Amino acid sequence: MNIKHTVVALGLAGILGLAGCTAVADTTSTDSSSSSTSDTSTTDSTTDSSTNTDRGPGSNGGGPGGVDVSSVSTEEQLVELIQEAYGDASLDLHRGHQPVQDVLDEVLGISHDELHVRMEAGQNLSEVAEDLGVGTDALVAALVESWSPAVDNLLEAGTITQSEADAYLAALEEAFTFRVTWDGSAETPTFSGLDA
Repeated sequence: MNIKHTVVALGLAGILGLAGCTAVADTTSTDSSSSSTSDTSTTDSTTDSSTNTDRGPGSNGGGPGGVDVSSVSTEEQLVELIQEAYGDASLDLHRGHQPVQDVLDEVLGISHDELHVRMEAGQNLSEVAEDLGVGTDALVAALVESWSPAVDNLLEAGTITQSEADAYLAALEEAFTFRVTWDGSAETPTFSGLDA
């Protein structure tokens, strides 16, 4: 019985140490708990409740304010989405990688835990990508591609012109480049839309 409590306590310590990283928290709680139905349903409900804010744009997730990339229908939502692409400086080097975790998993090909080990050693996403032979440009391109349906939707609806779409894609690339190359100290730019 004491071993089980110790394992659960270590799992909780891991969860608290990685606040904001629900993918690790979900894995840890599943791995450190017995395989009972109540543990699984708790993990599932945590994942479902975080979908709108933590998983972010990409597959099945909501972006900032719960806006799914594929459902962006206004320029205001697009501006908000691009601002989110810069990440959150309060979350250290990874700048809150939950909104882009699916892309990171696919492009980098390492586990979430390994990503944290590398970031805790002081690497930003660009350095991780370079170490793995992926390259910064390929990582940024994949991130932009994963969020570009938001721009495409507005272009197809006639809400923005082709030149505006190109400018928004460039802004998205700039935001993701900042995110993956962030040095830990530069202030996060504010994106408030295209200059008229």
